[in-house]
Amino acid sequence: MNNYQDKIVFITGAAHGIGLSLAKLYADKKAKVIVCDVNKESLKKAQLENPSINFFECNVADKNSVYTLAKTIIKDFGVPHILINNAGIVENSHFLNCSDETIEKVMQVNIFSHFWTIKAFLPAMIENGGGQVCEIASASGLMGVPGLVTYATSKHAVIGFVKSLQAEMNELYPGKITFTTICPSFINTGLFQNVNTPFLTPILDQDKIAKIIFESVDSKKDFVLEPFLVKTIPLLNALLPPKLFNSVTKIFKIHNSMDKILAKKSDH
Repeated sequence: MNNYQDKIVFITGAAHGIGLSLAKLYADKKAKVIVCDVNKESLKKAQLENPSINFFECNVADKNSVYTLAKTIIKDFGVPHILINNAGIVENSHFLNCSDETIEKVMQVNIFSHFWTIKAFLPAMIENGGGQVCEIASASGLMGVPGLVTYATSKHAVIGFVKSLQAEMNELYPGKITFTTICPSFINTGLFQNVNTPFLTPILDQDKIAKIIFESVDSKKDFVLEPFLVKTIPLLNALLPPKLFNSVTKIFKIHNSMDKILAKKSDH
């Protein structure tokens, strides 16, 4: 376990859910934890309950807001040693029923915000001697999930972004910046209420997955898949033709994950 005394950790989307669970873990280790979120009510409640954590309101989809906040953080706290891109939203609809505005918002929050935070902090991290970046992706970014097309696309993009950026950083600044990509299945944060969990894939507890993320960043793991069945997806993707792979996902009821949620939406 690393010493986090006075280490600076910045986490997006952390006034609730996994982000807040992570923030508490780092705060317990005496890190200087700075988080941002767009939800004012969640921020107010989280700040009251966690006075040792520094909370800021910020819409991470807005690059100018991110750049302004980054300047404030670097000036008032210092350069982050760890950056965790956790903010995310879900659209829960069939693609043709998904409004243009929703598609744009999902992509802005789930992938573009990663560009803005990394552009805002990475130069200072490199100049400061290095740092760690943790990207929260999803198991859906390893495959296709009906009813989650835009969300899954954004998470595919996160995985591709990290692979490319990691290769680039290794060329330009070898050994300075490490990346950890987390691909969990469904988590009990409220984003996937009423989801049909696939066969042998129980819904993950947010505090447990936060602990896994913390330990993965601590040990500088590259790529983390949870739970066990998700770990098999890259191998199955590599070994099986697309049609056979899709048949396997149907057997495990991955394609039916969103059925209950979509049915509920169509009733309204």
